[in-house]
Amino acid sequence: MGILVRATHVSEALEQWQALSTAERTTLLDLFEERFVVPRPIEVYIGEMSLTNDSGVELIKQSRAENPSAWSYEQLVFLTTLWLWELSKIALTELNEADLGFSLLWDFFADRWRTYETLAGVGETPPPESLFQLVRALPPLREQVEKKGYLRCMEINGASWERREWWMPRSALSTERIPDAFLAFVEGRLGVEFPTQGDYATRFRAWTDALVGKGINPAEGLVALAEYVLTLPQLRADYAIVTCARGVKFDEPWKIQLMDVMSYTAIRPGYDPTEHGVRLNRGQISNAIAQRMRYNVVCRCRNFSPLREERMQAQSFQFPDVAAMEDAHHNGHVANGVRFVTRAPFLLDVAPSGRRTTLRGLADLRVNRASHRAEDRFTRADLPAVITMSLWMKATVERAFELGVLLDDKYCNKLDYYTDKDGGRVDRGGILRR
Repeated sequence: MGILVRATHVSEALEQWQALSTAERTTLLDLFEERFVVPRPIEVYIGEMSLTNDSGVELIKQSRAENPSAWSYEQLVFLTTLWLWELSKIALTELNEADLGFSLLWDFFADRWRTYETLAGVGETPPPESLFQLVRALPPLREQVEKKGYLRCMEINGASWERREWWMPRSALSTERIPDAFLAFVEGRLGVEFPTQGDYATRFRAWTDALVGKGINPAEGLVALAEYVLTLPQLRADYAIVTCARGVKFDEPWKIQLMDVMSYTAIRPGYDPTEHGVRLNRGQISNAIAQRMRYNVVCRCRNFSPLREERMQAQSFQFPDVAAMEDAHHNGHVANGVRFVTRAPFLLDVAPSGRRTTLRGLADLRVNRASHRAEDRFTRADLPAVITMSLWMKATVERAFELGVLLDDKYCNKLDYYTDKDGGRVDRGGILRR
C-alpha cells in the first residue's frame, strides 16, 4: 500500500510541475531559491543525498534549465517539498534533519490536517487524497483554528535547529490581570501613577500619555517592563531583553538601520556570570546582546525589500517560542550565556504617512536562563507570561508612535553604564556610583 501511495504522489507531483509553463516554473524556482537561503542552517536527506542551504540552492539553479521529466527522484522530492512548504505556510525547519520522501510528506501534512481539524472543531473528515489538495487546504483550516482562539507557537532545539509547531489557547494569557506588584514596581521605578480604569490596552496607552506628559521617554517604560520580568518567580529569568524599532522609516522598513532600533538587556540582580561559565561581564553581556538584537531586526527588515538580493539576506520572521540549547552552534550565545530562551515577538500596528499597516519582525521580548541544568529549561507553561508582557509593551510602543514620540536613541547604541550584581551603577570607566 505504501508503495502505491508513493507512486501516486510521484505522479501527481510530476503532473503539477509539468502543468506549469516554463516562465511559471522559473518564477517559482526563483522564489524557492530566495526562501531556502533564509532559514539557516538547514540539512535534509533524500536517499543518499544530503542538502544544506548552499547545496540546495545549487540544485534549484540546476533544475531551472531542465524539464521536470528529466529531474531525478531526489530533485522531484526536494523541489516538491519546497512547493508544499510555500503552499502550506508551515516552517520548513520542522522537517530539518528529516529523510524526505513522498510518504513522509503525506504523513506529515495529513497529521497536521487532523490536528487543525480537532482544534478548529469542524468535525472529523478524511483528508483529501491529493497531496497538493491537502496542502492547499491547510492555511484556511489554520485560520479557523486561530479564530477559535488559539495562538501558533514553536518549540525550538538549538542543537538541531528543529522547530515544532504547537498551539496555545489565548485564554492562557493574563493581559487584563495587572497585579499590585507590577503597579508598585513601575510607579516606584518611574514615579508615574499607573491608570486604574479600562482594559489593559487603554491603561497602558494612558500610562504612556502620562509618561510623555512628565517628560519621560516611553523607552523607559519598556525598560521598566523588562526589569519587572526579572522579578517574576515563575520565569526565574537571568536576562530579559526588549527590542523595538524606535519609530522611523516605517514607510520603507527595509531601510531601517542599527541606529533605528532600541534594545535593552535587563540582567537579574545578584546574577554573577562566572557562576555560569560566562566569560563576559554584566556590562559586556548587556551591550553585546542588545547590539545583536538590533542587528537581527535589521536583517528581518530585509524581508520587506523590493530587491531580491536583499530579501535573500533576510532572517525569518518568528513565532512565540520556547527554545533550548541556544548556545550549541552560536559563539555569541556561548559568550553571553544565552542558553534556555522563551521569546514573544509582537506586531507593530502603525500608520506611516497616515496609512495603517502591520509590520512583523520589528519588536520582541526575550527571556533567558543562563543555566545548563535540564530542570531550568523553559516549558510551554512559561510562554503565556512572556506573551502577556509583550502585549503590554506593544500597547505602550504604539501609543508612543501615535503621539509622534520616538523611542530614546540612547538605547540604540552601547550604554555608558551597567548595573552590577549588587545594584550599583558602573560607568564604562569601571567607576561604581551607587
